[in-house]
Amino acid sequence: MIGILYIFHGSQKAEKNQAAMDFIQRLEKRLDPKFYQATAFLENHPDTIPSVATEMINKGVTKLIVVPVLLFAAKHALVDIPAALATVKTQHPEVQFSQTETFGSKKGSRQVLLERFQEVADAYPDEQLVGMLVAHGTKQTDEPQQVLIEIAKEIQQQVGFSIIPTSLKGQQDYLLDSKKLVIEKQKIVIVPFFLFDGHLITIMKNKLNETFPTTEITITRTLEFDPRILLDLEQIVNEAVACIQ
Repeated sequence: MIGILYIFHGSQKAEKNQAAMDFIQRLEKRLDPKFYQATAFLENHPDTIPSVATEMINKGVTKLIVVPVLLFAAKHALVDIPAALATVKTQHPEVQFSQTETFGSKKGSRQVLLERFQEVADAYPDEQLVGMLVAHGTKQTDEPQQVLIEIAKEIQQQVGFSIIPTSLKGQQDYLLDSKKLVIEKQKIVIVPFFLFDGHLITIMKNKLNETFPTTEITITRTLEFDPRILLDLEQIVNEAVACIQ
């Protein structure tokens, strides 16, 4: 039996974890009902990766597809998830494991991000806007920043104003980038490239308010579990299934 294990980072807010599970339930209904589908979290939730994976195997899963519901292939996808599964793999050598790509570079996310910037542009037609596409970021690998640069360039061509790719904890610093733009006296539009509005977004907003108390900075909504992302995840899962059958 094929099992699909969806993995989220996990939020300190219980309602965000519930929203993640509700989101996946919508995806589950789009896929073959013969698949055994389940959700686990890296942290902040009792449904851990080892416990859920083990339960799936005990219920008959022989081919386990791991789907990181994460934007980029950074530390969580490359290191933390494989580490969490290491013991399970050792205990169940008869099970075939595979892990899919992440979804942040796909069409659905790009459409939502473009829409966020365009909404602000439509609301301020006479303003000189400059955008910032802010992701979590990592200093351990270049790939997420390269994807961010590509997406920012694509959006910039469509909205007609500059979009700066930056991050909270990566190679680029959103606060430093913001300071440069404040000096240039442009209206700053920040689109958080996150699946939902969680703890890190709150920290970002607070730091921006403390650093620029007299500057109006527009911060849009996150991806907010947009249904267009479901289509990307559905494609990712189906491609993974095709590879193991």
